[in-house]
Order: sequence, then structure tokens, then C-alpha cells
Amino acid sequence: MASTALEQTRALHEDIEILEKTMYGELGDVAATKLKRADEVARDQVVATLVNAHTSKCVQLTALYEDADGARRDEINAMSGTGVFTAFYDQLKGIREYHRKFPREPAMESYETELLGALLTRDDPSLAFSGEEAEGRFVDMHACHEMYLNLKGADHLDYAAYLQRCSDVAAIDKSVASTAQYRTYVTAVCAYFTHYLKRTQPLMPLAELLAKAEQDFATRWDAGEITRWQGTSAAAEAASTVEVDLEATGSAEELEALGPETLKALLTQRGLKCGGSLKDRAARLYMLKGKTLADIPKKHRDMSQPAEATNGTANGDANGSGGAAAAGAARGGANRGVALLEEKVARLGELLAEVLEETASMVEKKQSRTYEELERDLQLQEENDMEVELDEEEAADKPIYNPLNLPLGWDGKPIPYWLYKLHGLNIEYKCEICGNYSYWGPRAFERHFQEWRHAHGMRCLGIPNTKEFHGITLIEDAYTLWAKRKAERGVADWNPELDEEFEDRQGNVMNRKTYTDLARQGLLD
Repeated sequence: MASTALEQTRALHEDIEILEKTMYGELGDVAATKLKRADEVARDQVVATLVNAHTSKCVQLTALYEDADGARRDEINAMSGTGVFTAFYDQLKGIREYHRKFPREPAMESYETELLGALLTRDDPSLAFSGEEAEGRFVDMHACHEMYLNLKGADHLDYAAYLQRCSDVAAIDKSVASTAQYRTYVTAVCAYFTHYLKRTQPLMPLAELLAKAEQDFATRWDAGEITRWQGTSAAAEAASTVEVDLEATGSAEELEALGPETLKALLTQRGLKCGGSLKDRAARLYMLKGKTLADIPKKHRDMSQPAEATNGTANGDANGSGGAAAAGAARGGANRGVALLEEKVARLGELLAEVLEETASMVEKKQSRTYEELERDLQLQEENDMEVELDEEEAADKPIYNPLNLPLGWDGKPIPYWLYKLHGLNIEYKCEICGNYSYWGPRAFERHFQEWRHAHGMRCLGIPNTKEFHGITLIEDAYTLWAKRKAERGVADWNPELDEEFEDRQGNVMNRKTYTDLARQGLLD
């Protein structure tokens, strides 16, 4: 039945209803529920798991209703017509036959428990927190801080000051941001912020927020509003329109009037290094007077540019301009990737602004404590631990508050209600053979067939307590099965005096009558 399209549809509807009910039970009245930070994060992770399962079930259900292969339509058509009752009674016959074979089969755990248990018992190591993160209260950015300190030219900040500025990566100097180390650093910061938000706020639509940030960034980039990374390209375009006749230039001082940015762009066009002061740039450009790029020493040439950028002459002919354009396009693509990472870090930093501030305050507080204060904190912690132990001892002496009459655990306290429901301890099983004694939960019910109470009841009925009688709880059913077994095997009635076996200390096995006679004579050890 579970293979049919209609049964799959019904099962998916049931799963969705169970998940929705469980999510409502977990969340409840959020305004009235006050939880610790760790408990709140754990609850959100549970609800996020349920939401993901709910989404998956909805997708499967939608595919069934769309009925791309026509299986659902064919099944509905088969249920109409002249053969509908024949199919119905065939299914009914199979169900009756199953219950005839297993009339007293103990009930298993409910389907709801199995579904939720399979979802919520999965341990994900990626969701764990480090000691510095304190179950999601603070951030642990020591690795990112170390990467920041290794950036050449970056300001040396202590950890507390870094936490206050880590999300403002756009404030880092452009000369530092142009390196490959900076790209690795900003990628690591973005990855940590994303992973931290997934762990602490799993219900946040983080993917949608990042997609929206990428769309906004693309619009601003196309409009040329990212001046931090597009300003260099604009300067290069402006410099391409400047005509510089080096042959007519008398000295390098005349070139200083062009300005540092224009000189930088002209040097980049001609394949020379563009760093240094205004005077150095002018002198380097003046070296090209009457020479080609091949005549310039390698220490003044920019070897990182593509070969196309160095094919022009000293005065910047068409080939040189084309190579510069190709190099600028390559740099523009790399700059766009770094600029996008900076945009994501800024957006994620806004979401984590409060956490970053709390972490910085915590670090400053720890750094400002003296040795005497540390000793006092340790003493207070020891006193608190002693008070907790005393409270636990006093609580052990007090009567246990157990309004739901839950079973007691190993610590003498009622077990959690979710564990009580998970093991089916709310389900009652009665056994007539045991004198209508009640067993709670399927595990206790299965185990009682080997215990003394059931064995005594079977002995009183004159029936051996063998494995074939497990699952029989009614006296009438036990007599019926025993009569059937005797008819099949042709055995006589059960006689305890002859059929019941005893064993002495030496391992000798004998019937009850022989054992009793020997014991009366004192012949047994």
C-alpha cells in the first residue's frame, strides 16, 4: 500500500502535519518563554531541522500532485469502474490475514516518535561551539586576527580593538587590500561570519540576504558607484586621454605637473612600476624618452603585467594601449571579487554588531583584571560551586515534585517528558496471566514474559512458559494454543511432578519428584 501514489500522498500529508505540530510545540509563545542563550540556540537548531524536513516533504508532495508520469491519474481511474470492489476486498483480505497471524502483537513506537527520532537524533559536528564562543554568546576570531596581523602594511591592533573594526574591511588601506593575502583574509572573515550565523541563528534566511546583497552590489558596480575599487580604472581612462610627448619634455620636473594618479596610470600603460613618490614616478616615466621598454632595466619594469601590456613603444602606441586595456580588464575582474567579499562582510557585520561589541567588552574586561581580582573570582567560583552542591543535597532531601508521575532516572529525579514519550512509557499493556498486572512501555512488556510473575502465572495454568507462548496475555488464548500444540505433538498434559526439571549443585538434572525425594533423604549437597 505504501507504494501507491495515493498512499504516498496521505503519508506526506501526515508527515507535514506532524512536523507543523512539533514546530508549534517547540516555539510556543516566544514572548512568554525565557530561555538561556544555549537553550535558545538549541531550540532554534531543532526548529531549523524541522523546517528543512517540512520543506523537503512539501517539495515531494508538490511533485506527486503535479503527476508528471501520470501514475496518480492511473491509480484514481483504476479505483472506478466494475473492478473497484474486487480490489477493495482483496486489500481487506490481506489486512485480515495479517492480523489473524499476529493477533496479540505488541504495539511498537508510534510513527510520530520514529519520524522525529530519526530527524532529531542526528549529531552534526559542524554545529558545535568552541570554548571562546561560549555556546553562541561571543565570537572566536583569533585565527582571523592572526591573518590580519600578517597583512603587510596593516595597522597592528590588539584583539579587542580588532573586534570593533573587523567588519569594516573597507577602511583598510587600498595598498594593503590590493594584495593576495588580503583576499585570503577577507574570504576567511566572510566564511566565519556566515558559519557563525548558521549556528547561532539557523532560522535566519541568510541565503536570501546574501543573494540580495549580491544583487545590490551588481547594480552599484555597473553604475560605477564602488569608488574604492573603480576609482583606479577611472583614473586610467582619464590618463589615456592625456597626450604626453616625452620627446618635447625637457626634464622630469615638467612631468610632475601631471599629478601622481595620472603618472601612475601612464606608467602602468607603458609597463613600468608605478610605485614611489611623485618625483620617483616622474623620473621613471622620463627614462622612456627616446627609448623602448626593452631598453629600460628590469628593476624599473612591471613584470607582473601580461606580455600584451609591454609590447608598445616608449610613447605609448596602439599596441601598448591595447595591452593596458587587457590588463585593466583582468584587474577589474579581480577587484570586483574582492569588492563583493567586502560588501558581504559589511552586511554580515551589521547582523553581528551586538555580538562583536559584547565580545570586545568581555575581552577588555578580562585584560583589565588584576591578579587580586582573578584570585577573588576563583574564590567566588569555588563558593558558588559549594553552594550548588549544598543546594543539590538539600533538594535530594526534599520530596520530588512529580505531578505527571514520570518514572525516576538514575539520579532519582523524574526523567524528561520527551524521553518518557520517546520510549512509549505512556502506553499501558495488561497481562491477564499475571493477574491483570500493568506494564508501561513496549520494552517492559516484552521483558516481562521471562520474569517471575508471568512464569508463576503460566505454572498455575499448567502450561510451560516456552518462547512460543510469548505475546500471549489472555488465559483463554494460552489454553487454546496449548491444546493445539498438544494435538499437534501428541503429548500428555503437563505434569509438574514429572516434567518440571531441577538441577543440583553438581549439575545433575532430574524431575521434581526425584529431586524432592533425594532432598528429604538428605542425599543432596
